[in-house]
Amino acid sequence: MRRRGVILLLLAGCILLSGCWSSSPIEDLNIQVGIALDAADETGMEKEFEKKGGKYPKRNKITCTYQFIIPEGSSSGSKRDGTQSKIYYNMSDTGDSIFETIRELSLRTNRNPVGHHLKTIVIGESLARTTNLAELIDFFTRDNDIRLSVLVLVSKGKASEVLGQALPNQIPALVLKGIYNNRDRNTRIWEPLSLAKLIGPLHGKTSFIVQNVISSGKEPKFAGAGVIKGETGKLVGFLDESGVEGLIWLTGRGKGGVLKMHDAEDDKLITYEIKTIGSKIKAKVKGDDISFQVKVESTGRYIEMFVPGGEPLDESRIKKDERVLEKHVKEMIQKTVAKMQGEFHVDAAEFGRILHIQHPDVWNKVKENWDDTFSHTPITYEVKIDIKDYGASGTMIE
Repeated sequence: MRRRGVILLLLAGCILLSGCWSSSPIEDLNIQVGIALDAADETGMEKEFEKKGGKYPKRNKITCTYQFIIPEGSSSGSKRDGTQSKIYYNMSDTGDSIFETIRELSLRTNRNPVGHHLKTIVIGESLARTTNLAELIDFFTRDNDIRLSVLVLVSKGKASEVLGQALPNQIPALVLKGIYNNRDRNTRIWEPLSLAKLIGPLHGKTSFIVQNVISSGKEPKFAGAGVIKGETGKLVGFLDESGVEGLIWLTGRGKGGVLKMHDAEDDKLITYEIKTIGSKIKAKVKGDDISFQVKVESTGRYIEMFVPGGEPLDESRIKKDERVLEKHVKEMIQKTVAKMQGEFHVDAAEFGRILHIQHPDVWNKVKENWDDTFSHTPITYEVKIDIKDYGASGTMIE
């Protein structure tokens, strides 16, 4: 009896130590790290395949470009003649089903695509303007292989071009994800938008902002943001970089960065390093009238001043510079809100959420047409900047 128990225990141990039953050699897999979605535009290779009979019934609606990394051990990713070959490659397919385009790649490569390591999805402008984003991300939210932490961006132009550009030894999809780590250095990077964060606004038909990325040469650049209208789930336009900066000041969602301004009186440069940004928005209701009061506060320090001869700073100069910076921030915020209200007719800054929290009864009356209501809602602004530090320069306060 004891002998039988020992045998059963050994058999159980063998099962537990047998490893992953579904494991595959990494050299046999196509590891996806990025996907670009564009309005249908068949590649030259696809057209050549079709001429030779390589086609199937479909409606050309979406061109999907998949970015795969090349495993270190594979021959295609090794050094040749002393130079490093590309560490990634892209494959494109055009059709009407994103899932089917992935499976179509199995006719062109012996490596099975896997989505466990997908990091970024970039959606091209033409496709985002004509298709509800809820339809475009449906597959990604259903597939068990794809994590909801995948980041979503839009591109003013073709998304595939963003994934096609990279400096040596860099992978475009991973570069895009990494740029978000610089939010403590620049106030023109909007907060990351993952699939998990995207589902709510799309289902709730709430307008929102998504980071825009462009490319030139071999470099990408975060440049402004796309505005998605909640009612349609489609792209309606773009905020430029100053617009994103204004939105970050408005919402207080910045982690740090630089604020630069020239004094109109003496044309002197004032460069302010942001240490903290805070924003408080209060909804006011009087009868049927709704308004908002925005208070923005920031602390920071002088980081650069073009002051000839190292003029000493005095209290009056500091206060004057604070007022100059406050005026600049207020103007940026006003321009951003004016664009949302006057051009796009959307609330992409979550004023509706503030109203919902502070005055739920009023919100229930206006929520069905909130974007239109917001477009005519008055907003007042108050900005307070406090220069607390003057850097290590010899230009000191008197």
